[in-house]
Amino acid sequence: MGSLLVDVGRRIADRWLSAVVLPGLLLVGTTVVALTLGHRHGLDVRFLVGTLDRKASGLDGRPASTGALVVGAGLAATAAGLVNRALAALVETVWLQQWPGRLGAPLVNSRHQRWEAADEAFEAARAASSAPGRQDRLDRLAARRARIGVEPPCRPTWIGDRVAAADRRVWQQYRIDLVTAWPRLWLIVPDAVRTAITGARDRLDAATRLTAWAVPYAVLATRWWPAAVIALAAVVAGRQRGRRAAAGLADLAESVVDLHGHDLAAALRIEAPAGHPLSHTVGLRITEQLRKGA
Repeated sequence: MGSLLVDVGRRIADRWLSAVVLPGLLLVGTTVVALTLGHRHGLDVRFLVGTLDRKASGLDGRPASTGALVVGAGLAATAAGLVNRALAALVETVWLQQWPGRLGAPLVNSRHQRWEAADEAFEAARAASSAPGRQDRLDRLAARRARIGVEPPCRPTWIGDRVAAADRRVWQQYRIDLVTAWPRLWLIVPDAVRTAITGARDRLDAATRLTAWAVPYAVLATRWWPAAVIALAAVVAGRQRGRRAAAGLADLAESVVDLHGHDLAAALRIEAPAGHPLSHTVGLRITEQLRKGA
């Protein structure tokens, strides 16, 4: 038991170091560079090295000051990492949830119109008589529609739509309320399934944290213009990773119902014919029982 606790503690420490402290130290270092160079010297490495050398020479023979500087840098990095966690939660809300008031309505309407146009083009191509290259054209049109949304958009962002689409697709297919059923499914699926889903969720969290780092770098850009490039790179990379992670997480959630829906029905003592997909009747009975009349 003691070795298990030590191993768990080591893993937590490693994750804390890689996800919080190291990115925080990078921000602290970038802040020093930004305040030293400013807009005027931009990418002047010689000026940076010379200035830092002069400041470092003032610490010779002053171990207390050096130690305080190291501790201060560590504390600042940790604080930056904690602030990043809070900002990442905000990024996740922006990605996944409806925006307050009517803020998201223009984006939802625009994306919905584009999706409908792409869907009409796909349906028109599918209704056309067979011709050479027809399937390739259908594949291209389907991919174009999926880039807007796998279902008609209802969220301001693609990521939010992809996660919400899992609920809608499961309901349309089985009449199972995924939000209500998920905690019960989680209790009966094998450990390998839980590991895969946890990994997908971790990747989504990592994408939100990466995107959130753009905020402090954007602030630094007011003093040092190259920080704007870092902020833009964080947003672009974080968004791309977020899209992949959201798609993977949603696919896994749907797959759990596809593969373990019968197990859920059996656990709830609801009869479901073996060898056949779950019917709407069975799905509605599962949903009704889990909602407990609500």
